Amino acid sequence: MKRRHFLIGAGATATVVGIPRAVAAEGGAAATQRVAGSGPRERLSLDQGWRFWPDDIPFPDIRTADQAYDNAKAGNASGAAAKDFDDSQWKFVDLPHDFALEQPYDPAANRAQGYRRRGVGWYRRTLELDPADKGKHLELCFDGVATFATVWINGNLVHRNFSGYTAFRIDLTPFATFGEDLNTIVVRADATAMEGWWYEGAGLYRHVWLVKRAPAHIATDGLYAAPERLADGSWRTAIEADLTNPDGEAGEFELGISLFDPGGRVAGAAAVAATLAAGDSVTARATIAALRRSAKSVWD
Repeated sequence: MKRRHFLIGAGATATVVGIPRAVAAEGGAAATQRVAGSGPRERLSLDQGWRFWPDDIPFPDIRTADQAYDNAKAGNASGAAAKDFDDSQWKFVDLPHDFALEQPYDPAANRAQGYRRRGVGWYRRTLELDPADKGKHLELCFDGVATFATVWINGNLVHRNFSGYTAFRIDLTPFATFGEDLNTIVVRADATAMEGWWYEGAGLYRHVWLVKRAPAHIATDGLYAAPERLADGSWRTAIEADLTNPDGEAGEFELGISLFDPGGRVAGAAAVAATLAAGDSVTARATIAALRRSAKSVWD
């Protein structure tokens, strides 16, 4: 069995970030942010290089049995969702992007929405993945799309989301292509519906990320820390981490946890073993021993 390591760091801001025991150096383009994880974990911005069309594009009619058959097959999305659709006449935009702001003022439109029509917009983007990423777990994270979002990857319908206020993520791994075989991400954003009585915007109005991890890793949003102040003034912190192994082999794993004080010094640590079967997920739990801090270092 292979033994792999997870290290969780918790700072004075109470933010918990996964980092590897051998921490990767920061680098890359300005739009890329590398943070840690198991393997290591990389979190890269996909905010740049989108194509946008400010109106709906109807899908072709399906009139024959052969067309119905082809339409039902994986990777055969049609119209603007197709991988090989010609979007060369679409304009380039960077995210966050609010296409409602680009609409002219309309006295007949809703006042709460800034007298601007919302409607439907389409986004497309290509993504080149390094062949070295084969075998990694790849995830797309959308921080927010207003309002109803439909997402295709390489001609496959992969996700629908029905609120502009809920982030969502998509497992890119089973659809990914590498090297010169570019990936195509398509989003249809239908902002016709309103969810509030305030200005909401329309489209990809928040960030989009690509997250790369080792096959066995800490799941997105899978960390929980509960600090408790004891009667003698010391503290202890209970940690839970959701470990998942959707793409990797069975193995024994060690969850290592470090808690850092505001000065970046390790204030406490713990470790717990876990076993993960292929395709399995488990919740690992550990408690960092009580720590006594001086008045100058009290965080609350």
